[in-house]
Amino acid sequence: MTTSVTVTELFNDLVADLVPYFMNATLLPNSSLIRNSINMVGQTGNAVRFPTTNAYTNAGTVLEEGSIGSASNLDTGPAIVATLIKKGVGSNVSLEALSDGGYDLVYRATLQRLGGGLAQASDLAGFVTAATAFTTEVGTISVADTSTRNVIMSPDALGYAVKDDGPLVETWYDVNTQVHQFRGSIRDAYVAIRPEFGVRMTALNTIGTAFGAIGADISSVALGTTTLRVQNAPTLDNGNYIACIDPAMEYAINEQVALAGGSAAVGSLSDIGNRAFYDGLVGQAVGCAFFRTNNLPAADTVA
Repeated sequence: MTTSVTVTELFNDLVADLVPYFMNATLLPNSSLIRNSINMVGQTGNAVRFPTTNAYTNAGTVLEEGSIGSASNLDTGPAIVATLIKKGVGSNVSLEALSDGGYDLVYRATLQRLGGGLAQASDLAGFVTAATAFTTEVGTISVADTSTRNVIMSPDALGYAVKDDGPLVETWYDVNTQVHQFRGSIRDAYVAIRPEFGVRMTALNTIGTAFGAIGADISSVALGTTTLRVQNAPTLDNGNYIACIDPAMEYAINEQVALAGGSAAVGSLSDIGNRAFYDGLVGQAVGCAFFRTNNLPAADTVA
């Protein structure tokens, strides 16, 4: 780009690219990971109702042409109401920066700040919702400031609602600082529709020290998947549950898989044949598809 680039051109480029960047940078809004999603585009208000069903029950015996009247066999549950929350992040851009011929740098930096900031805020809100609602914990260790809440869940555990198809871009000129401010914002919300379809794990956020004992991490994950199977929790289309882990947990599990020699009981995180279908997938083992994220909440902030 040249010095002829204008603020309007930058604004138009950000409008075109913010939503794809956000979707690539975030994890939870992926429709494969949260099946219960609602797009509020064109609708007024910030309240979203998620219909729910009761827990699975055995089918009852009825006479031919008879009615199914037993309350235990009716599947209508109470609706869960979520309130959309607006999240925003801004970036200042001076005309000098644009006129110096550095458009590409300014564009990338602004897009990364807006898209990355919104992705982090949205994911974190979702993981806080999950880690708070999933009260079953596997692999418990002492909670410290350096710990994070990792989660294992069914794609039917959470609900997600978003307004306006995703992030929006706004801009205005600050006469005092003589800079143009670009702001990205999103209004979305997460709810725990079936909290019994998820468990949480606590991991020390230090490479090589997660849970301490070799084998503890992968065993905890296996216990988590078993817990969900007992609840008849649905899986992804590839038969796996979703494990959202931080880089330290990924490191620990990779070490344990390597020590186990990729045995049938453990599997191998290098087996990532479904990568094309799930953004962020780093591997699969013991009935879980593992997704790496830096947006998990600190353990001491979630009860």
